[in-house]
Amino acid sequence: MVLFTHVESVRCQTSDANLYTYNKKQGKEMTEKSDFGSSRNDPRAYDVVSAIEAFVDNFARRVPSEHATDVLYDSTPLDGRKIKQAPERFIEEHLIRDVANALGYDYRPQPKGFEGLDGRIPDFTITNTEVTVIGEIKRPNHISDAESESVEYLDRSTEYPSVGIATDGWTWIMYVAKQSEEPTYHNHVPLRSVIRDIARDRTVRHEPKQSPHKLRKKCAKFDAQFGIGSIQAFTE
Repeated sequence: MVLFTHVESVRCQTSDANLYTYNKKQGKEMTEKSDFGSSRNDPRAYDVVSAIEAFVDNFARRVPSEHATDVLYDSTPLDGRKIKQAPERFIEEHLIRDVANALGYDYRPQPKGFEGLDGRIPDFTITNTEVTVIGEIKRPNHISDAESESVEYLDRSTEYPSVGIATDGWTWIMYVAKQSEEPTYHNHVPLRSVIRDIARDRTVRHEPKQSPHKLRKKCAKFDAQFGIGSIQAFTE
């Protein structure tokens, strides 16, 4: 299956511009000052790349080519009718869980028993940390919905410290709530470029391949901000 067309470079620029606009509206700027030279030997970076590679293969098999290009390069939401599955469940089953495991999470879907949520059930939590983690998943290109719902959960929660993770697969956003404080934005990492680079390497011939080290470097930065160690640090 040929997943992408000759317009991919234009769409690449467009999607990145849209993401920057979104972040600017939220007052969130990403800076990448650290080199993370140790990413060559970072096992979690390898594992994240491997999880994304497996997802890209599933994405190419399950999603019709034209729709796949629109979802990955534009802001088109993933359509469940085209994959014959709820898009949130597809993205969780084939991407979120594997990435979560690569980050060192003990991932539990559909957790119950959070104080203050009045019986509402988040999409996932993490059980190998003393921090209360509330995760919310939406279909690709619906990150703003995931973010707002994640913040709402943190507002209601009476367990501290609490971390809210919102993701649509393409982007991951973290908020933190401490005792008697409103949830505050902590960081975000866009993974769309990694997914796109791997997909292009698998489908477009006679093009320069993305350096494996560059992919691992991006994923090492992701692990540094969303790995289990960074979450556990909120208890210190």
